[in-house]
Amino acid sequence: MLTRGSRLALAITLILTIGAGCGASLAQSHFDLAVAAFERGDYDATIAGLEPAIRAGRPSGRVYTLLGWALLKKGDLARARAEFERSLRLEPEDANAFYAHEGLGWIAYKSGDYSGALAAFARSLKLSPGYPNSLDGLGWSHLAKGDLGRAEASFEQSLKRAPGNLEARRGLGFVAYHRGQWQQAIKRFQAVLRQDRRDNLSRSALGWTYYYAGDYQRARPIFLELTRLEPTWADPWAGLGWTAARQGQTAEAQQSFRTAMGKSAGYVATPELRKLVAERPGWVDLWRDLGWALYQQRAFAAAEGEFRALVVVHPNDADGLRGLGYSLYMLRRHREAIPVLRRSLELGPTLAPVREQVEIPGSARLHPILSDAGSTLAWSHFHAGDFAVALQHFRAVTERHPDWADPWSGLGWTLLKLGNRVEAEGAFGRSLQAEPSYPDALQGLQALRKAAQ
Repeated sequence: MLTRGSRLALAITLILTIGAGCGASLAQSHFDLAVAAFERGDYDATIAGLEPAIRAGRPSGRVYTLLGWALLKKGDLARARAEFERSLRLEPEDANAFYAHEGLGWIAYKSGDYSGALAAFARSLKLSPGYPNSLDGLGWSHLAKGDLGRAEASFEQSLKRAPGNLEARRGLGFVAYHRGQWQQAIKRFQAVLRQDRRDNLSRSALGWTYYYAGDYQRARPIFLELTRLEPTWADPWAGLGWTAARQGQTAEAQQSFRTAMGKSAGYVATPELRKLVAERPGWVDLWRDLGWALYQQRAFAAAEGEFRALVVVHPNDADGLRGLGYSLYMLRRHREAIPVLRRSLELGPTLAPVREQVEIPGSARLHPILSDAGSTLAWSHFHAGDFAVALQHFRAVTERHPDWADPWSGLGWTLLKLGNRVEAEGAFGRSLQAEPSYPDALQGLQALRKAAQ
C-alpha cells in the first residue's frame, strides 16, 4: 500500500538522515545504491545492496527499516517483521522510526490482525502526525473491522494532508460501496480511474458496484476487460458468472464460474454461490465442480463444507459423497470418512477415477496419482488401524486397477503391518512396476529391510 510518492519520501529521508549511523563511506555508498534499487522496484538488489552496509559496521536502524520494506514488498512478512522490530530496538526514537511502525501495520493488516494494524499505524502517527500512508492504513483497518465511520474519517484526514492521494480516494469508494451507496461509490471509483487507468482494483470495484446496483449492462464489459488486464484473477470471471446468472444466461454463467474456480476456488466459494446452486437442482454439477476444485487446490476444510452442504440437498449424490469422504480423509478424520465412502460406493461404484496430487511422508513434493472411493476407503481403514479390512479393499482395488502404483503400495504397507513380509515385498515391487521410483513404495522396501535386521 506504499505509493510511489511515499517511497520517494522514504528514500529521500533515509538518504538525508543516514549520517554517521553506517559509519564507513563504503557502507554509505552501498546504502545509496540500495535506496536507488528500492525506488525502481528492484527489491532483490535492495536486499543485496544492504548486506555490505550491515557487514561494514554497526548499522543504524534506518538500514534495517529499508531492509524490512524490501522484504515486505517481496511478500516475506516474517522476515520483514523481524527487521522492522530490530530497527525499533536499535533506535526507537529515530526520526524515521514511524516508517518501521507503518511497515509493521501493513504486515498485521495483511495477516488479518486488524487490531494489531490499528495499534501499529497509531504508533506511526504518534511519531509523525498526519502521515498520509498511516492514515490510509487506519482507514483500511477500520474498514476491515466494519467501522465505516472511522474508516471514512481516516481517509478524509489523509486527503486533507495529501489531496492527490489515490489510496484514500479508493478507500472512500469502498466506504460508499460497503454502505450500499452505489451511485456515490460509482462516482468515487470513476474519479480514481480518471487519475490512474491502471488501478484495476478500483476497476473491479466499479464493476461490482454496477452489478449490485442492478446495472448488468455496464458491469459486464468491465469484467470482460479485467479478464484481459488481469488474466490470473478469479474476480472478473466470478463477476461475469454472477452477471450472466442474473440475466438468465445459464450456460455462460456456469462456464464463467468454472473458469473462476480454476483460478481460485476459494475466492468463488461464497455463501451467496452456495445459496444459488442449492436453489437450482440443475446446477448440482457446478456445485460438485466447486467442491472438487477446492479439494484439488488443497482447501480441504472448505471442500468438506461444500460437499457436506451438497449432500444435505442431494443425499444420494454418489460423487458428492465421494468428495466428502476424500475431504475427511485429507483432514485425517479417517473413521468419519469410512461410512461416507462406503455409501458413495453403494450409489456409484463406477464413477470415473480422480486424478489428484498427494503428500508422501519423506518426499519433498506432491505426487500425481489416480484414485477412487475404493482406494481411499482402503487407506482410511489402514490409517484407522483396521488392517484386515484395509487388506480386503486394497486387494480389490489392485485387481480392478493393476496399473495404479498407489494401491499396490498401500497393499504392501498393510501386509507389512500384518507381518507378511514376503507378500509385502511383492506388492511394493508391483507398485514400482506401475510407476518406477514411486516414493511410497521405495520407503516401504526400506521399511522391509529395516524390519529384517
